[in-house]
Amino acid sequence: MSEVDEKAHYLAGIRRSRIMAIIFVSLALIVGYFGAQNQYRSMTVDKPTSARIEYLVTGTSSNVRIIYLNDLAYRAEKVGTPPWKFSFRASKDRSLEVQVDNLSNDGTVGCKILVYGEPIYTIEETTDSTITCTAVVP
Repeated sequence: MSEVDEKAHYLAGIRRSRIMAIIFVSLALIVGYFGAQNQYRSMTVDKPTSARIEYLVTGTSSNVRIIYLNDLAYRAEKVGTPPWKFSFRASKDRSLEVQVDNLSNDGTVGCKILVYGEPIYTIEETTDSTITCTAVVP
């Protein structure tokens, strides 16, 4: 092989290497771009599938029993004096319930169910011996 042929062969190899490098870098940029787009999509925050719920009991009674459906949808009970608040998250269409028994038969009792801070069921303070607030998560 002559010196001219070797030089031409060498230059052709360099051109092939440059073309391969350009192709490789282009592919890496394309894959990196679309990979970053998929990663960004997976990092976006979707709206929660559950709602923020609050049960509120108000009044002036000196002794109440509160029976309510808790965050696990089981009945729970608390005895005490108002005010009382219980917060949790619940899925759509789930039943919500707060029953308030005025054990001392003095003063008033009231209850309220809120979803994202907005009342969806309210019983104003009354002297009734038992009140029940019920609703369904919208």
